[in-house]
Amino acid sequence: MIRKVALLGAVLLLGASIAGATTLVKMEFSELARDANYIVVGTVTGVEGEWDPSLNFIRSNVTLSVERSFRGNAPDRLIVRTPGGWVGGEGQVAHGAATFEVGEKVLVFLTHWEDGANKVLGYVQGKSQVTWDGQGQPRLKGGAADGRLLDAVERELRHGPSHNIPLRPKS
Repeated sequence: MIRKVALLGAVLLLGASIAGATTLVKMEFSELARDANYIVVGTVTGVEGEWDPSLNFIRSNVTLSVERSFRGNAPDRLIVRTPGGWVGGEGQVAHGAATFEVGEKVLVFLTHWEDGANKVLGYVQGKSQVTWDGQGQPRLKGGAADGRLLDAVERELRHGPSHNIPLRPKS
């Protein structure tokens, strides 16, 4: 019994020493809409992991083929940097960060990292997957836009203030 308790204690201490913490501040749809530099719908065409310059953590560069842009003059192709990913056989998970898969169609709210690279605003809250419901309508899954029809989200974003979403002017 003592051996089991000691082993459990060692595992808990090890887990505490290597566990990282991510604290997400809840963002409402209207906050994401107001604060994003880009709001786009696109398809993920690539996900490549790399070590950050300090070699302390892995990040991923996600390539999006932009189909519609609701905010900003987004190019046809955007690179979005996210924490976590895979390099060779080594992977890191960044809890709370948005994850992407090649072929996935998404709505994303984007802002910038300190170095100017694009990032998902609000982490997982700023990314919704575009799926199709039983009536063939594009519906959003996940993120702050979860459950909404894509067409309704587009109307809200295009008509901002009349729908009580105080959008920033496009830059």
